[in-house]
Amino acid sequence: MTSRGSLLKHPRRLIAAAGVLLAGIAAALMPPPAAIADATSRPIVALVSAAIVAFAILPSLIWRSAARPGVWTALAVAGLTLGITSFVASGYVDRTCTATYAGRPVVIGSEMSPLGASYKRANPELSNEDLLFDAAGVPERIWTPSSIGRCRTVAGATYFLAIPFLAICLVAAVEAVPATILSPVRWGTQPTTAGGEPVTPRYDVFVSYRHAAADRAFATELVSTLEGDGYRVAIDERDFPANASFLLEMERCIRESRFTVAVISPRYLESGATQEEAIITRVLDLGDRKRRMIPVLIEPVSLPAWLYGIVGVDFTKRDPLVDPYDKLKATLGAPLAGC
Repeated sequence: MTSRGSLLKHPRRLIAAAGVLLAGIAAALMPPPAAIADATSRPIVALVSAAIVAFAILPSLIWRSAARPGVWTALAVAGLTLGITSFVASGYVDRTCTATYAGRPVVIGSEMSPLGASYKRANPELSNEDLLFDAAGVPERIWTPSSIGRCRTVAGATYFLAIPFLAICLVAAVEAVPATILSPVRWGTQPTTAGGEPVTPRYDVFVSYRHAAADRAFATELVSTLEGDGYRVAIDERDFPANASFLLEMERCIRESRFTVAVISPRYLESGATQEEAIITRVLDLGDRKRRMIPVLIEPVSLPAWLYGIVGVDFTKRDPLVDPYDKLKATLGAPLAGC
């Protein structure tokens, strides 16, 4: 695939589609305020509700830079906040824009006509229901037609808004859970055996990266994408025990992974930052390195000699012939069984 649409991973597409569908159905089934029941089109309400959800979540599904745990979390918080605010606001609008006459709700206005204002000044103790009763149920005698129309529009446009915003919150929360690198750690095997003896692969991929902001963000997204496609991925921030040696754990993960992905940037190769190079070259001999080492370029840089001409995967090209994620997954092959 060559388009950014190829980044729409199957689980995310299903979650997004379910959220859009849920918002549309719920909005269509939600009964409108009785006072505006005849003025509300349920199909339109359903479409608007679904569109709100779609426009809110699609950017985070299409663009890699947006599909991060922090973005999904922020979207979930924003959806929850707007959902609660919409629910409270719709209740306020319903109370201020409707009054009961003869046992049925009637839309009133927010601005009184000259006659209504004069009558209210003479009878300040009267409520909206009392004013509507004295007007024989004709709100235009007390409130201006324009304000009645505005109230009708606002009431009809806001009563269902809590549904799409809460649906956004739900979808974003579900998307954030598998996307985070703080998911449960899979323990249960010992570190590499002494003498470099072969061990049964525990991971599909170990991700080596420099702890700078851009590198960390790419590595986190890479883990999210690969795990979303069923691969078992090791990354230091999650899979290294807090009381373990960083270098020993890195060596363990390289030995226990089918592949090692090095997120290459100028920061990864800068002078003095050679721990990864030393450990990788020690664990993987020349022949093994060409089979199990995958450099992933996130910024233009010349590969160093210790990578020995490995092609790698270039994420810096604007219009690649083959999507780099697809190329990486084709190199990795099928995930380990029992993921």
